[in-house]
Amino acid sequence: MSRRFAFEPAARETFLALRKEADGPLYLAVREVRAEILENPGHRRVRLLRYRPDTWALPVRCGDVRWLVLWRQSDGDPDLIEVHYVGPAPGES
Repeated sequence: MSRRFAFEPAARETFLALRKEADGPLYLAVREVRAEILENPGHRRVRLLRYRPDTWALPVRCGDVRWLVLWRQSDGDPDLIEVHYVGPAPGES
C-alpha cells in the first residue's frame, strides 16, 4: 500500500503538537483514526459523516473529549489522503 497523508498546515501543527505527548490518550485516539483512514479510505466506517462534498468527518473520542478529523481523497492521486482539520468538534473547546 502506498497511501499517504498530506496535511493542511494547521492540521499538521495540531497533530505534531499532540505527538509531543506520544503516550497521551488523545494522540493515541487520533493516531488510531488516521490508521483507519489510511488502511481503507473507502470503508463505510471512515465515511460516516459527510462534511462537504467529498470531504469526510471522522469523530475522535477520548473520554469526554470529542474531536474530528476532516479528510478527503485527492482528485489527482487516489493514494493521497488530504487532511484538512484535526481538532475539537463543533461545540467543543
